[in-house]
Amino acid sequence: INAEYMGDVAGFGRPVVPRSITDPQLRQLLDAAPDDTHEVLVQLLEKVDSWDFDVFALHERSRGASLSLITTCLLYKHGLVQHFNISPDVLQRWCSAIESGYHPNPYHNACHAADVTQILHYILYPGGMCRAITISPEDALASIVAGCIHDFDHPGFNNNFHTRTGAYLATLYNDRSVLENHHCASTFELMKNPKFDLLQSLTTDQRKEVRDTILEMVLATDMGNHTKIYQTFRRRLSDDPDWQRRDDVRLALSIAIKMADVSNCGRPQPLYLEWARKIAEEFYNQGDAERKLHYGISPFMDRLKHKTDFSKGQMSFMNYIVIPLFEAGAEFVPDLDWTVQRIQENKLYWQKREEAVSAMGELLMMG
Repeated sequence: INAEYMGDVAGFGRPVVPRSITDPQLRQLLDAAPDDTHEVLVQLLEKVDSWDFDVFALHERSRGASLSLITTCLLYKHGLVQHFNISPDVLQRWCSAIESGYHPNPYHNACHAADVTQILHYILYPGGMCRAITISPEDALASIVAGCIHDFDHPGFNNNFHTRTGAYLATLYNDRSVLENHHCASTFELMKNPKFDLLQSLTTDQRKEVRDTILEMVLATDMGNHTKIYQTFRRRLSDDPDWQRRDDVRLALSIAIKMADVSNCGRPQPLYLEWARKIAEEFYNQGDAERKLHYGISPFMDRLKHKTDFSKGQMSFMNYIVIPLFEAGAEFVPDLDWTVQRIQENKLYWQKREEAVSAMGELLMMG
């Protein structure tokens, strides 16, 4: 964040929250951090505009509060608390409730939500999408909320598992974007309680605008709808270069959150490999459950095939989903073009591992 917001950390020692931060809840948020971590938290949050932001470090040093910190940080950074006159008490309670509603899954957890919220901010602002579309205060608020809640109450098993097992949520949502509908519905049900109603100060029209944008963005993260949304975006890129219509802005925001949701494939390799390890463990947990239920194990979810299948799964995901999506995103926002190369470099890691395993197999056969 800017220096005025985060305070001067150059002198080290325990930094003082700047006098310009008059909101008591934000002061409490920063001052409540233990003395030995306060400075580190401030310094980490200063890097919120970076693609290389280390959410794991923030999550560890904040003792699991990365999502609350990122969300609060961005809402203040963009002046949205002031613009919409959001109650600091409600904001604090809402952030705490949303963070608490994430399960301790290996991958789909509060740390992942914090990561997506931060990198969505990067794509929209430092990354340059804000120069291709006009992002209103309502859009900015919806985007931060969408990133924050996009996997709220995720149980650690995917849509396909819910449908195959006839789970209650699959029946409730008629097998259509089961979890994505649940993330949204659970959040807005929470906000029926005035103590957690983050949007209570908005006008009726503003509230509808923000809600509609949140719904469209979160539902866009369903990979079952990926091809349809991607192809719609591709067709729109070859059309009128003016992206000011409401539907166009929402399509762009949907692409932005989709990119953010899979962005770990293009992050610095140590961060990417940690996310890869986490998604593997969550996949294998689902595979274990499928085996126990005597179902066929979903592709790339059999832990017994980790050595042969996982690298192939990662490369396939990059080739067919991530790289085409980011190439389209870079066509729309040329300043993001370099991210495609980052993804290619991480894919090369798996290619080299595959080649090494193949060479070792040949040597063993020769021996």
